[in-house]
Amino acid sequence: MPFFLYALVGCQALPALDGEPGTHEREPPPLPQTPEETEQQPDAPGAGFPYAEGQIFELSLALPPASVEALDRGGDYVPATLEFAGFEAVLGVRLKGSSTFDNLDGKPSLKLRFSEFVPEARFLGVERLTLNSMKYDPTMLREAAAYRLYAQMGVPAPRSAYAHLAINGEDYGVYSIVESLDENFLKRVFPGDDDGNLYDTVFVYADLTSLGLANFELAEGDPATAYTDLAALVHDLDGGDILGTLESRFDLESTLSFLAVDLLTANWDGYSRNTNNYLLYHATVSDRWSFVPWGQDTAFRGDGPLYGGIQSRITTACQAHPECRALLEQRIRDALAAWEGEDLHGWTERLADIVGPACAADPRKDGDCEPEDILDHLASRPDSVRGEIGP
Repeated sequence: MPFFLYALVGCQALPALDGEPGTHEREPPPLPQTPEETEQQPDAPGAGFPYAEGQIFELSLALPPASVEALDRGGDYVPATLEFAGFEAVLGVRLKGSSTFDNLDGKPSLKLRFSEFVPEARFLGVERLTLNSMKYDPTMLREAAAYRLYAQMGVPAPRSAYAHLAINGEDYGVYSIVESLDENFLKRVFPGDDDGNLYDTVFVYADLTSLGLANFELAEGDPATAYTDLAALVHDLDGGDILGTLESRFDLESTLSFLAVDLLTANWDGYSRNTNNYLLYHATVSDRWSFVPWGQDTAFRGDGPLYGGIQSRITTACQAHPECRALLEQRIRDALAAWEGEDLHGWTERLADIVGPACAADPRKDGDCEPEDILDHLASRPDSVRGEIGP
């Protein structure tokens, strides 16, 4: 039987976004032994970890001197211990990021892998976690709001939450916890079709062109088929029939929704404007491709033209094709309906009330916490976009 690591959840007693208490003052039931048991016991220790709304989880990492020295050089996972509500788990830790990269002297983003040194280990059902420093997002709200809108529009998007992190006893402030895009993510968002190839982007010019192919790497899947599948997709796009290719090779609804949210949120560092911060998944059973958003810390910035600065192959081609553009703009209207109907502004405002005090106390943040930057955008963007494409 595989060895699993489990621990109880420790979290700040903060109100949930719906106004319900974030904690329960009573004797907790027994610790669940599987992720399924955790889901079936909503009041159990660990329920909701790590993606519960309205909570900031308390995490503490202990790094031995050799691991600190290795992390400063970057590279592979190093041994560490995670302490969580008095329980401990051995895991692997590495630094992450490109333009946001930082070492332990600053506020680094981190990858945590519980199975790195203990095969098949899990921590409350989780194998990996991504901790983003939110270095480029002083609001500390953009990722959460963006992933929420993507998910509401049916796009396969990671879940997110928050953690307050200490490393070797030092306060490293608030981090966003983002669901790692791995085999567990694929099982959740592509049930029954999760054995395909997942491609990550390794440079800003990672687009579906012959030149852009070199800037993809296989994150999950079969190396024997990965490159030929991707090259075949580019070949089909080279045929020039953008709508026909979207209909025959892509999950059309999901792809249009991905492009709609990417454009609507004015993300200057996303797929449409910078061919960056996304992954591609090829579901082999359905033989359909899907976009997966990532790195949404530059979403909801500014209020420029809907198609301003676009350069990605699919967005540009669809915008130039009358029928494809009509479908895309209808999907943008659908996203606006979700934006307003689900009150994304109000949801983000309530989240700001929870995250704001922790942000203000963060000793390693860059600059002031400025929630009004995203809240102003959320309030004004719908009318601005409707002024371009009509009601």
